[in-house]
Amino acid sequence: MAGNNPNIFNINDNEFNIIPKGLDPEQVKSFVGKLIEENGSLTAELSKLKEQAEHLESLKRLADTTIIEADKLAATLKEEAITKAKEESDSLLAKAEEKAKKVYEQIYRQLNTLKQQVNSLDKDFDFNTEGEKPAIEPVIPAAVKETPVRAKDDFMAKAVANSDIMESTTQELVIRDKEIELEILPPVDAVKITKIMDQLENASEVEVVELIPRPNHPVIIVYENKPNSLLDVLKKLSMVGKVNEIPASPNGSGIVRRKYEISLVASVVK
Repeated sequence: MAGNNPNIFNINDNEFNIIPKGLDPEQVKSFVGKLIEENGSLTAELSKLKEQAEHLESLKRLADTTIIEADKLAATLKEEAITKAKEESDSLLAKAEEKAKKVYEQIYRQLNTLKQQVNSLDKDFDFNTEGEKPAIEPVIPAAVKETPVRAKDDFMAKAVANSDIMESTTQELVIRDKEIELEILPPVDAVKITKIMDQLENASEVEVVELIPRPNHPVIIVYENKPNSLLDVLKKLSMVGKVNEIPASPNGSGIVRRKYEISLVASVVK
């Protein structure tokens, strides 16, 4: 330690011997070398920290840019989704309206046909009442067509056996065990009926045969491709509420079919 030694010079805890001509050159050179080495280490560390800072700043800018682009993309996707949903909604609505229009046109044509038939009958009635009354010939009941009935179709046999038409009709009874009448109970909704027909047409188990537009009680006639499959199909339809099988009986044309009563699902008021 230098202490109070006048022959030793201290710089930052580095001792230099004082010689007649100044400090010891070797010691000064060694100290300066240490300073240079430390300065190099500090410079390298500073450069490394600077690079890290620049990298972090670059990541921050990238994150900011990514967030901005993500916001733009989200807004674009949202707008496209809204536009697409609106287009699909408009398309579905247009198809439903077109279907409903066709149903109403069919009903209108059938009503016009019925009206013409009624007018024709009125004219015939007026003509017969004004002229000589035609002779009334006795009605001889026709033979009832016998159709083999399987054990699983006992309800058909019962309907035929219990029918009053068996005793008084002049028509032959025709049993169509694969055709089923679906009677729509009120309140009636043309759009919902159209959707039911679309869904039935897409079901492989059944085929839509005809829509009979009866007032307040329209009837859809379907054909079963797969025996006893209709009830399961009806339970899966979104527009069908309750399904109730009713006894089969001949209609005015002497045709006997299985029958179901269907209530539509209630509309949700928002």
